[in-house]
Amino acid sequence: MNEFVSHLLSFISSKGIVCACCGADVYGHPYFCESCLRTLPFNDGAICSKCGRAAEQPCLACLECKSDMPAFDAARSAFRYEGEIVRLIKLFKNGRKDLAEVFAGSMFHLLADFETPDFVLCVPMTQEAVKKRGYNQSELLARAFCAISKLPYEGKVLVKTRDTAAQKTLSAKQRAQNLRGSFRVHERAKCRGKRILLIDDVLTTGATASVAAQALLRAGAARVYVITAASVPDKRSFS
Repeated sequence: MNEFVSHLLSFISSKGIVCACCGADVYGHPYFCESCLRTLPFNDGAICSKCGRAAEQPCLACLECKSDMPAFDAARSAFRYEGEIVRLIKLFKNGRKDLAEVFAGSMFHLLADFETPDFVLCVPMTQEAVKKRGYNQSELLARAFCAISKLPYEGKVLVKTRDTAAQKTLSAKQRAQNLRGSFRVHERAKCRGKRILLIDDVLTTGATASVAAQALLRAGAARVYVITAASVPDKRSFS
């Protein structure tokens, strides 16, 4: 049995939980009932090999990546940011900390697409932003992911130097300007020659993950991979 799968089964074997979506009893799947499993937007179809976002056909690079190639080596996500997953992500950001385990467990199998990382970190927030929300949901997600995978978590390697404006209304050029210089590697020696896995909740265009990856690569990282709970499909990739 694959080592990672063995870790996952061991982690969830003693957990008696209900469906994270509807609250119904769960049989067979660790997080979702059979009814919800049929409707959840799993990102298990055609994807862009670079950013991992849903695409009309499998491709090495979607139109978004071709226009501004991300610095990370590759990204993957468990769900498309649609339907019920949008609601669950919003709940996760606003108090439902228990959903970290649900999303982490759903992301776990995506490790198989990468070389085994040397360690895991999250997309950081500034201290002011953490105080405002009460927690960094990406850190909870990364810690839950590490609990399942048994990979080490290095939470102090990457820091957010300043708050940035919301990305969703900005153009590609504006996103780059907004994020420039917003991440700094605090412990550069830990990055040299390492394969690093970056965890976040949602990948929209990949701009945030790309800027974080740039900082890690400049510090000497050999590879930077990204896994998120969900990603927003690039509508331009669909006819």
